[in-house]
Amino acid sequence: MQQAQLPKVQYELITLGGGLDLVTPLLSLPPGVARTAVNFECSITGGYTRIAGYERFDGRPSPSDAIYSTLTAAITGSIAAGNTITGATSGATGVVFLVSGSTVAYTKATGTFTAGETINVGGVGQGTVTALGPATPLTSQQSAQYLNLAADVYRADIGAVPGSGPIRGVAYYSGVVYAWRDNAGGTALAMYKSSVSGWTAVPYGFEMSFINGTIALVDGNTITGQTSGATATIKRVVLESGSWSGNDAAGRLIFASVTGTFQAGENLRIGSTTHAHAGGAQTAITALPNGRVETVVANFGGNVNTTRLYGCDGVNRAFEFDFVQQVYVPISTGMADDRPNHIAFHKSHLFLSFGSSVQHSAIGDPYVWSPIFGAGEIALIDSVTSFLVLPGDQSTGAMAIYADDNTFMLYGTSSADWNLVSYNVGTGAKPYSAQNLVSSFAFDDRGIMNLKTTLNYGNFDASALTLNIRPFVQQRRNKVTASGVNREKSQYRVFFSDGSGIYATLFNGKYMGSMPVEFPDAVTCMCDGEDPDGSETAFFGSTDGRVYRLDVGTSFDGDEIGASIILTYNFVKSPRILKRWRRASLEVDGTAYAEFSFNYSLAYASTQVPQGVQESYSTNLSASFWDNVNWDNFVWDGRTLAPSEVEVVGTGENIAVQIACNSDYYAPFTINSVILHYSMRRGLR
Repeated sequence: MQQAQLPKVQYELITLGGGLDLVTPLLSLPPGVARTAVNFECSITGGYTRIAGYERFDGRPSPSDAIYSTLTAAITGSIAAGNTITGATSGATGVVFLVSGSTVAYTKATGTFTAGETINVGGVGQGTVTALGPATPLTSQQSAQYLNLAADVYRADIGAVPGSGPIRGVAYYSGVVYAWRDNAGGTALAMYKSSVSGWTAVPYGFEMSFINGTIALVDGNTITGQTSGATATIKRVVLESGSWSGNDAAGRLIFASVTGTFQAGENLRIGSTTHAHAGGAQTAITALPNGRVETVVANFGGNVNTTRLYGCDGVNRAFEFDFVQQVYVPISTGMADDRPNHIAFHKSHLFLSFGSSVQHSAIGDPYVWSPIFGAGEIALIDSVTSFLVLPGDQSTGAMAIYADDNTFMLYGTSSADWNLVSYNVGTGAKPYSAQNLVSSFAFDDRGIMNLKTTLNYGNFDASALTLNIRPFVQQRRNKVTASGVNREKSQYRVFFSDGSGIYATLFNGKYMGSMPVEFPDAVTCMCDGEDPDGSETAFFGSTDGRVYRLDVGTSFDGDEIGASIILTYNFVKSPRILKRWRRASLEVDGTAYAEFSFNYSLAYASTQVPQGVQESYSTNLSASFWDNVNWDNFVWDGRTLAPSEVEVVGTGENIAVQIACNSDYYAPFTINSVILHYSMRRGLR
């Protein structure tokens, strides 16, 4: 008698990629596309990566740079987390973050403890070092947990920017972060910079107008008022009109401090020589609160020492900040309402927007705004929301000028040949959303728009990248607060006031997909740049008055990172054939210890189909997304792993895979692919 043949076991490889898709019909989607996702990103090498964390920053040592040490002790008194221990003989010190049995784990170490010496806490012996290192070898999980606890010790040292309300702006240059926040009373805007001791106030100084300049004043001169006797050392000469040779130079002088009070009309002298006349008494430079600071780094002088920061906030005059001399210079354009909203540096001009009016300085001089010297105005039909200088050199590059529903291109090199072209009616950009990556991107009502150069240089076409996550976009299109790029990951990022964001990945001109993120600390402003060693970095300000460094650490500033993906239902090219699902194999890459949970749902999560056998596991990090599913947990240590096998039990015409994790000490990891083992059964009736 011939035996009946058992169904052949077959294998389906799911290569993860494509990002999140909320609108395409299920049967039309590739099996590696996500139907639900949070805090995963599309990797440029394929697969989905759990995002890195972020951590608070003020210039002091970063939590993610923390290291720890351990020793074994015979504890005779009390040693607890938070204690500073000192070796009675060696003089070594450390801050304890964990005591487990006879193992004492500490960080912020100075010196080296020695075996046999007494451990002092507050000058009192509390035990003896019996050995360096832990009492028993640490597991990979314990090592990751210890690093996280050590990071918490450093985290506690880092403060918020002094003041009240959210961070109003953030900028980065040459290893230093600059931040703006309203003062404690909410009556003025203050500027701070990061330092080894935390946030340090940047004084604005004083300004005074001068007229009838006949002999040039220069930075560093000390002047005296002939009548008042007031004296001050000039930090910056702001020449706004006229010339010294024409005996009609006029502008402003910036001082760090002043002794006495200058009087209007008096001679300003160096020694016994009059150089100019005072236009009035000096006044303290102040800034009103409630603005949104937007900045650009520019160089009008042609050498490294003339690289400066320019900014505006919609509430105060624009400003220049000299990184080298630490001089803050308000910029007066002559506008009756001199409160620009947006700023750009283009073709050696400083551009500012005042509603629908685009103003630019004289070429090569951000202090001069007179048309006589080449400054000018360009009128638009709508209020400007963003400037974006497009890729190209000084002779061929163009600048995009965005409104909410319009895009304009500005060609030319100066007021002599500017040519403003209406590029796209109906497509624009939200404020603070325009960025350059491999091409130019902005966030419009329809989502992320990619502005690409066509074959004829200087012409452009646009495409919406995020139509497949339109429901997500529509809920947040009026909540954009900031944007940025990560060039290493080839990502454009946009953030919203509800704490969410979108990471869109592009590689070699190909759109890899977009995935949403959710932060417990909403992003109010953002900047990115390069550390002095050339590594990429990014910072954002939040509603709690803190500045955070992005893409570092294993947590959201100490909070757990909850992340999950649910892939679309996979029917293995046979949507009406039942399959018996037997097993799954996942390929995972990582650089440190991590865990994740694996879930699945069968037959569109039908209640008529058993969804798996309920089992208990010791490391349940994430509850099942579906009502009844079988899930397993994986742990690994190493960069690249062999496929991890998991049992999958059940029958259905399709299957949806879920991967999730929730922890404050897991390093990022990448899920590259899933291989499903199955057997074909009968067709659906």
